Amino acid sequence: MNAPAELVFIKQHLIDPEICIRCNTCEAICPVQAITHDSRNYVVDAEKCNWCNDCISPCPTGSIDNYRTMPRIKAYSLAEQLTWDELPAELSAAERQALAGDSAGEPRPEPAAEPVAQADTTGQSAFNSAAFGATVPPWSAAHAYTNLYGPKAAQKTVTATVVGNVRVTEVGKQAGHDYDTHHIVLDFGSMPFPVLEGQSIGIIPPGADDKGRPHHARQYSIASPRNGERPGYNNLSLTIKRVLEDHQGQPVRGVASNFM
Repeated sequence: MNAPAELVFIKQHLIDPEICIRCNTCEAICPVQAITHDSRNYVVDAEKCNWCNDCISPCPTGSIDNYRTMPRIKAYSLAEQLTWDELPAELSAAERQALAGDSAGEPRPEPAAEPVAQADTTGQSAFNSAAFGATVPPWSAAHAYTNLYGPKAAQKTVTATVVGNVRVTEVGKQAGHDYDTHHIVLDFGSMPFPVLEGQSIGIIPPGADDKGRPHHARQYSIASPRNGERPGYNNLSLTIKRVLEDHQGQPVRGVASNFM
């Protein structure tokens, strides 16, 4: 006996607001416009999401690679998600059944099958660096280290020292506003902070937002190679342009860019 369509369970795609750095990559890349945001959170519309997973790989923190099994008719709404400071706990099977309003004695609906990834039909073989005489990389290149530090209780943040701050643009005007860009070198002292080219780091500005909550992290792409600006030293560099307007085009001073 098949369960009614409205009782089908889905694996709902959600974004973890604790480690999301609000870089807008997921919303920009989503082909079905299932992702949106307000001034605080990025969220996924369960009605629009088609599980193409185009947003998974580009996400720099993995915050978008989170899911909760829910009855389709009780999937978390956008309004609910926009209020979250952290993801809700996964419901137990009994809690999901109760939420779905399944009556006693009826067959338990099976979770909806996840889409199957399509096989690679290009005929291309995997890249083999050994065939090109690649040299042994530094230890940090064994794999990309992610989320070594973070805002969650089980993690910790790390404090860096600014050892270089050079303005790389002349004073000028852009869209009627003053602007400037700085190349900033951060030193992490004795704290391990391995990076690879192409990675980014999250900066947590001091203070609180207009609702009295700590600021979330802002993402900045690393501008230096994996060995830093000065080989043998535990540093890296960022090239930062001041943020002068919000997503709606209204004048605003970027919290993290102006702090940096």
